[in-house]
This record gives sequence, structure tokens and C-alpha cells, in this order.
Amino acid sequence: MTTTNPVLLTLFVSLAAAATGGCGDNQGHPDDNLGSITMDLTLAPTDARCAVITITTPAGSLSPRQLNLSPGQTALFNLSGLPLGTVTLSEQVFTVSCNATAGVSPTWASNSVTVTLVAGMPVNVTFDLLRVDGGGQVNVTSNFPTPPVVHEFAAGATNLVEIAVGPDDALWFTGNDTGVLVVGRITTAGAVTKFPVPSAAGQLRGIVTGPDSNLWFAEFGSNRIGRMSPSGVLAEFPVTTGSGPFDMAVGPDGRLWFTEFFGGQIGQITLGGTVTEFPIPSGASSGPVGITTGTDRNLWFTEDGANKIGRITTAGAVTEFAIPTANAALGMICTGPDGNMWFTEQNGNRIGRITPAGSIIEFPVPTRGSSPFGIAAGSDGNIWFVEDAGNQIGRLTLAGAGFGTIAEFGIPTPNPSPAGIVLGPDDSMWFTEFLGGNIGAFHP
Repeated sequence: MTTTNPVLLTLFVSLAAAATGGCGDNQGHPDDNLGSITMDLTLAPTDARCAVITITTPAGSLSPRQLNLSPGQTALFNLSGLPLGTVTLSEQVFTVSCNATAGVSPTWASNSVTVTLVAGMPVNVTFDLLRVDGGGQVNVTSNFPTPPVVHEFAAGATNLVEIAVGPDDALWFTGNDTGVLVVGRITTAGAVTKFPVPSAAGQLRGIVTGPDSNLWFAEFGSNRIGRMSPSGVLAEFPVTTGSGPFDMAVGPDGRLWFTEFFGGQIGQITLGGTVTEFPIPSGASSGPVGITTGTDRNLWFTEDGANKIGRITTAGAVTEFAIPTANAALGMICTGPDGNMWFTEQNGNRIGRITPAGSIIEFPVPTRGSSPFGIAAGSDGNIWFVEDAGNQIGRLTLAGAGFGTIAEFGIPTPNPSPAGIVLGPDDSMWFTEFLGGNIGAFHP
């Protein structure tokens, strides 16, 4: 007689570094080439009390790991310090607790399974556990989240930066087409249209759909805010000379808000083009980058130069909160489904969270020196971000026992330098490639 008691076993492999370095830190660390497996065991056999996973390395050394079980539990375990590359896994399950297995035969034992551990890639494993006493068989089968399949569409432009959902359910982005700065449009089927901004110089940065159903964008090099209709009609409005408008957000007051990277100010522009600017207490060197509207109806922004998160009311009152990691080089910021604001740290190689009350925690990105930049909430309730130097897409889990766990997924084009990311109208995540010249999309 064969007895089937499925055990849900989820494994994810990621790099496990001993320390996190900033830009320019090229020193090796002893465990840079080690991996870790996160395992979620659910619905273990009712009399199972201990599982022992034995990892055999290519050199033949054995590394047994013990996992205490309880009936019907959902438990998250982490096996760290595993060598990347080809390893052999086997499992034994006991009906006694792990501290009582010495000299006791396992109730179930599996045949070995050989897998290759690659940083950032899920691994499918099936253990077929056979009862040692010959009384039956328990099939233990893995159930892994499928990594997102990334589709890339040639944009016919380079220096692709930010991306937003337009009023027409297409994606709109900023870029450069053979020396002419453009605002681009791509449908969810991949059809691209480009509209030139001939008087703009340097780069176009943040872009957002305004309450008037036009696209509003920051002309970083030209010190203007641009407005473009879905049909390509362009208008431009000057801001302070040398201010470097960077990112944009729609405020709770129905106006557009933007950061001034060089000006050390937060700007506000009405739908008619009237600009008001508010200085940041940390001054002109504060270097504001990303901006978002929080659940508290204030605007939240990152300060690259001051290493702070700022909050500004619609009346212009600014409060600043210091980041725990020094010289973090803050990137973009978004509002998460949990009501908190989430931001990237390029040099800090972390994803940060700040509550509306100003409490901050940080989560290290597994790949060293990945330089996370763009960030957005996904349709799956998690936070997604792009790694400018790591050339990967990252996912930070918000719910359940896996809260704060980061998974990373590769992009097909080599060294694309992804920059911006947004949740699309099709519930896919869409992102720009600054060097790859593509617009990418994947479904979480």
C-alpha cells in the first residue's frame, strides 16, 4: 500500500555575503560564493518530528542540516553557507525530535537528488521518501514559484529612464533617440511610438500621468517641466535655472510635485503651469531624487546628498528623517500596499521602508554592489525593484513568514542597466533599460 502525504517544499537560492560594501568596494569576502536555501515545509506527515537534509558537495564532503517539524505546521527554514554549483541533496525524516535522532533509524529516507545552485534562481526538487520499514511510501514534492518570464521590446532609443502608465493604458517612458530627447509610448503588445522634445537637453527623467490626462515629465538638463498630450502636443514650463528637476508625482491636491536635484527644493506645478518651489532644510546639497504621495496625503522624497527621507505637506512644511546606513546614495521611492513608503539605496545596496511616523528599517539585497534604483509595488502585493549594476529584477516579499525576503531574477539582455519600473495596466511589471535600449515586461 502506498501512502501519499505531500510536503510543500519551497527552495530559493540566493547569494549570502558576510558584509555589504558601497560603490568601489571590490574586496572579496570568504562567503561571496556561498548560497542559501529558504525552505517552507507544510503539511508534514502527522508523526514527523525531524527532517535531516544532507548536502553533498562536488568534493564529496557532507553537510547535514536538521529541521524540527511539528504536525501540520507551516515553517520557514534557512540553509545557508551552501556552495554554488552542482550539489547532491538527500533527506531523512524521523518520528522523534532532532535532538533524539542519534542511534535512531529514520522512518523515511529519500533517494538522492542532484541540483545546480545558481544565485537568484529557483530550484525544482522532488524528494521521494520511502518508508524504511517497507510499509509504504510518502511522496514529498516541491512546489516552487515560477520565476517571471521577461519579455523585451526594442524601444528604438537609448538612455531609457523612467516609465509610467498613461491615460490610454499604454506605457510612457523618457529616452534619447539619436541625440533627440523623446517621450515614448509602448502598448502592452509592444508597439512603440516616439514624440520628440527638440528643445530639451541632457536627459528627460521622471514621468507621470496628471489629473488632466496628460503626461508630465521632468527635463533634467533643461530645467523645465514638460507636458505632453497623448497625441504628442507639447508644452514646457521653466523652473529655477540649474535646479535639475528629477522625479514627479501627482499630489493629493491635484497638482504635480517634483524634486530638484541640484536646487535642493521640492517643486509644485499647477495644471496651468504655475510653479511654486519649497526649499529643503538640508539645503542645496540635499539632492532630492525620487518622490511619491503617501497614504498620509503628504509627499515623501529621497535625499541623495543629505542621506535622508523627506516629507512635505501640501502647504510646504518639510520634515526629514535620517537613514541608518551612511552614504546610502538614495534612489527612488514608492508607496507600498502596506501603507508604508519603500525606497532604494544604491551604495547601501539595500531596500528601505519608512512608516508614515518616520520609523525606518532596511533590507540588504543579496547581490553585492547591485545598485538598486527604480522601485514599485506589484500586483502580487510585493515590492519590485531594478538593479542598475546587478542587471536583475528584485522582489521583496511583504506578507507571511517570508516578509523581507528578497529574490532576484535575471534579465535576458546582457548588462541592460535597468532604471525605472512600474505596475502596468495588464498587472505586469514594466521597466526601462538605460543601456539595453529595451522596454521589459514580466508578470509577477
